[in-house]
Amino acid sequence: MEIKQLEPKDKVLAFFGEIKSTTVENTIRDIVKINLADRDYINKCNQWAIDNGQKPFPVHLNPIELYLSTQGGTCYDGIALHDVIESSSTPVEVICTGKIMSMGVIVALGAKVRKAYKNTTFMIHQVQGLTIGSLREMEETLAEVGRINRMLFKIIQDKTKVSEEQLNDVLNNKKDWFLTADEALSLGILTEIIL
Repeated sequence: MEIKQLEPKDKVLAFFGEIKSTTVENTIRDIVKINLADRDYINKCNQWAIDNGQKPFPVHLNPIELYLSTQGGTCYDGIALHDVIESSSTPVEVICTGKIMSMGVIVALGAKVRKAYKNTTFMIHQVQGLTIGSLREMEETLAEVGRINRMLFKIIQDKTKVSEEQLNDVLNNKKDWFLTADEALSLGILTEIIL
């Protein structure tokens, strides 16, 4: 039985552009394929241990490296990618480059290891959208937008040092909050800056 883990080069993914269903679908598919291959590798390692009279042992997996640069995009699709990254059995390291804006911050926060090049720009703002239709339809849309905004701000608060006051400032002043990589590191949005 051949036991071989995917090479690190086979675990490098890139996501550049808008967060939307088609781009997110491809990235999720790639992460799932790597997870399945790694699960097979772990099963073979465990079977080898059993066949050789040993207890199964912890298996170190090479992480997935996801290079990310995005101006953001749709909330639901960004949340889907965040959740897949967060629950991936193969660790995912996000390498931020260029711009990590809006939903890009949420996607990056799906990973425990978040690196960025020193000139990367980050941006946090409140959920944006447009509503049309009857008054009732607009009220329902507004309620859903509020729910999503609370969810996204909770992710930011739970995974970083960004305070509720800072997020309320973004919300109340309707501003785009731009951050340098150094500022993102000091706020815990990043775990490391690549020099």
